[in-house]
Amino acid sequence: MKFANIITLTTDFGLQDPYVGQMKGAILKRNITARIVDLTHAVPNHDILNAAVVIRTSYRYFPEGTIHLVVVDPGVGSQRSILAATGENHLFIAPDNGLLTLLALDNKIESVHRVENSSLFPSEVSSTFHGRDIMAPVAAALVGGLPLEKVGPETTFTHCVQLDIPKPVIGKEEITGQVMHIDHFGNIRTTITTNHLGRFQPSHFAGIEIGNHTISALSSTYGEQTAGELVALLDSSGYLEIAVNRGSAAQFTGCRPGDPVVVLQNNA
Repeated sequence: MKFANIITLTTDFGLQDPYVGQMKGAILKRNITARIVDLTHAVPNHDILNAAVVIRTSYRYFPEGTIHLVVVDPGVGSQRSILAATGENHLFIAPDNGLLTLLALDNKIESVHRVENSSLFPSEVSSTFHGRDIMAPVAAALVGGLPLEKVGPETTFTHCVQLDIPKPVIGKEEITGQVMHIDHFGNIRTTITTNHLGRFQPSHFAGIEIGNHTISALSSTYGEQTAGELVALLDSSGYLEIAVNRGSAAQFTGCRPGDPVVVLQNNA
């Protein structure tokens, strides 16, 4: 696999502290020509599923050969491994804590290596900042031409940590999913996708239930409902999204990740 000279960063570090800058410095110290793109540093603290959603829905907008460095790592300093995984001509470097689960569910993971070659790390490695001291220099070495097999032994994803993400249950008259993610605007992304909805006839659509609310129609845009009203639509990544036009659906419904969402079908 030929790597582009691009590294994306996804973290829960925020921007108040110097951690993001230190990671970039560690990359540039190893490879001064590396191009670094901040995907986001606003993942909620320790929210592995949130980061998994971010990388699942974002990697494809970058050139093939891009390396995606994902550092949401509540288990840093423990015995958890660090992974370097390929998929669709991209490389993902992340702690082995479930961050790559959604990519695996999409059958995108092709090969996985455990990052164990300590010759790639600085002489002093902090037990609390593997993103800077292990993942960043490894990413820099790879974009600089290091063969992937040099980072450590190959494994299979079945031997890696995977998040327990219930799949939507498809019945004869309903699809039952759940709230997966709530974004900055309060929009609710569910576990239900276009693939799930495609099993129902559009003419038999009978509404969507979330919390104590029912949405009677699927819309194409937020503006199809008046300001302050709930709207259901398919978001830019193909997930069923519940929103409020110019408001927060999370506040409106009182829903949180894990709460049920039901799509109803009238078979009469």
